[in-house]
Amino acid sequence: MGAVESIALLIASYTVFTWSWRELAGSLATIATSWNDLRVFVFIFESILLAGLLKEKQVLDKLVNSMGILGCRFSFAAVPAVVGLLPMPGGALVSAIAMRKRYLEEARLSPEAATYINYWFRHVWVPSWPLFQSAVITATIFAVDPVELVRHTWPASIAAIAAGGLIAYIITRHASCPRSRARIQDLVASISPFLAIALLVFSLGIPLLLSLTLVLAATITVLRPNRKEFMAALKLATKPRIHAVLLEALMFKNLLLATNAPGELLSMLLERELPIEAIVYLLPFIVGLSAGGENFFAAVAMPLLASVIASSGAIDWKLMIIAYTGGHMGVMASPVHLCLALTVEYYEAKLGKTLAYTLASIAVATALLAAILALTRLY
Repeated sequence: MGAVESIALLIASYTVFTWSWRELAGSLATIATSWNDLRVFVFIFESILLAGLLKEKQVLDKLVNSMGILGCRFSFAAVPAVVGLLPMPGGALVSAIAMRKRYLEEARLSPEAATYINYWFRHVWVPSWPLFQSAVITATIFAVDPVELVRHTWPASIAAIAAGGLIAYIITRHASCPRSRARIQDLVASISPFLAIALLVFSLGIPLLLSLTLVLAATITVLRPNRKEFMAALKLATKPRIHAVLLEALMFKNLLLATNAPGELLSMLLERELPIEAIVYLLPFIVGLSAGGENFFAAVAMPLLASVIASSGAIDWKLMIIAYTGGHMGVMASPVHLCLALTVEYYEAKLGKTLAYTLASIAVATALLAAILALTRLY
């Protein structure tokens, strides 16, 4: 069963017994009339088109080779991690396109191992990079600067990197590929499109989508792809199955947010008299698992937990990092996470096995963070 069919079955099995056809139609209408939803389609189209053009002109090959100077397996994680510094919807597909040859042909990884490594390391900066929507939204809710927020939540990134490194080592311990030979000029040239986007966003304050559009136009102008190269990139960017996955994920998100399920869930957790740490971890985790997006756990779960995390007026940063990690890990476990769904589709991987690797990493990362909180005096 492919990714589209798997997600369709998941959504259908959940919605058929929960929502009416009128509510399903309302979700479609929301997508059709909401710029926030429509721009995700534009993001996906432009980011895949840019990645496709960079692939056709061998720019992504230079990026992979440059990152491989320190070793083949280093590039497995380094490329998606670098791309992950530019948060954009479905951004894992950019690094997936870049790494396809390295993962599947040179190292001969299974599609599931390739999908997991690319997906996991694309998101290791969620707790420590202030540009992620979850950081911006959470900071707004608690009236702090996003930079101040990540000054306290960064240990969760360390736990995620360590957990991902452990699982990736286990599943790729027999993998090998040629050591790269690259020049510093190749590295600079290969990351220049990403640096340009970062410059436009950080230094000039230009919105991310507009920055992506400008860099895409500049890339076409500078690289001057021929008709065959452009059409190959365009074919990838307009692949119907990719946009079907996107539509299904957005429908599920809208249907979830139309309910009061998160509030009812919090009441249920409080009634069970669980430890407060368990409650602030589980609520964002379950919301993230259900909606599959960093911004959703922040926008839905964090307001419900505000009176708990900042009960005395001051933020309890220990509870904050627990809640933020719960949301991040829940999102990573979600089969409707856009990056996961798109990468599973692109690599033709089995969703179940990919999620097994991901869930193992989530367990290790959560345990590592618990150890950090118990054994250090950071909070």
